[in-house]
Amino acid sequence: MNALKKIFFKFSDREQTLLLVSLWVILIVCFFKFFQTGVMMYQDWNLNEQTISGHETIINLKPAIDAELDRQKQEQANKSYDKKNLSNRASTLATKVFPQRDYRELDTDERERYSQHKVRIKFDRANYDNVNEFADLIRQESPYMFLSEVKIEPNYPPKSRPYDPTTYDATFVVSSVEFVSE
Repeated sequence: MNALKKIFFKFSDREQTLLLVSLWVILIVCFFKFFQTGVMMYQDWNLNEQTISGHETIINLKPAIDAELDRQKQEQANKSYDKKNLSNRASTLATKVFPQRDYRELDTDERERYSQHKVRIKFDRANYDNVNEFADLIRQESPYMFLSEVKIEPNYPPKSRPYDPTTYDATFVVSSVEFVSE
């Protein structure tokens, strides 16, 4: 310590003042950096605590979700459509409304407790009544069959024939959920 005193007092007054001010600035900057790090750590801990709390809430809901799934599984036993039944039923309804429809089976989304089967039905240049009627027919099949995606694009008549009716290109993704038997 005595060596530091000797070195310090060898400096001129101006150099001593500059050294003290520099040391204080460094100390204050370090203090604020430590404070900032502490605040960030506290915020991270708080965020992690909230995330854990959210996950615990979801985990606590698992028995209720399982019970509801089991209830629906029993309610829909032998009623929900497998892929073949979905394909046949959706195709029949689409043909009834718009015979020129395009039809394609999509991949099945398999989960732990259920499989979601999908088919895509496309109406090209259909009138609005056809589109609406098909959507109504699918809604009547609920909860065993439902629309999981609908895309409708209008085809306006050309300017040379403004009184022609507007037609629609409609794409429907029709789905059904089949519960996995245990």
